[in-house]
Amino acid sequence: MILQVNPLEGFFFGSGKAMVAAGVIIIIILGLAIWMFRMESRMNRLNQRLDMENPGPSDSDKS
Repeated sequence: MILQVNPLEGFFFGSGKAMVAAGVIIIIILGLAIWMFRMESRMNRLNQRLDMENPGPSDSDKS
């Protein structure tokens, strides 16, 4: 069975645009990962600050 190459695929690989598209996708994914990491750290800091300002009931108060 002979594999037929899609004309669009042949165009992307033949002209070198496939690597550019892959590079753009990698940059976007890395940017989203960095954004999510920073957002998670900000949320953790906010939760810690809220816990300090509004402490919940302590173990001795539960009795």
